Amino acid sequence: MAYDVENLTWVKQWPQLNDDEQLVLLALSDERFQWRTLKGIIAATALDRAVVEEVLAKLIREKLVRPSFSREREIIYGLVDRIS
Repeated sequence: MAYDVENLTWVKQWPQLNDDEQLVLLALSDERFQWRTLKGIIAATALDRAVVEEVLAKLIREKLVRPSFSREREIIYGLVDRIS
């Protein structure tokens, strides 16, 4: 995976993030994808679904991640810094 994290807001918060949050944010920072499905994040992080859902909910509350819908009406997630 290639990551472009230099100008992303969450990088400044790295020391305060737990391991699961870091993994999810790195998966969302993969420059091959602007948006990721829950399935894609789970595959990239090897975390349990419940853990990823919990982390995503927290990151959405903190305005670091934004959910949306794909053309297939599947929920997708993207970094606010990259999709706004």
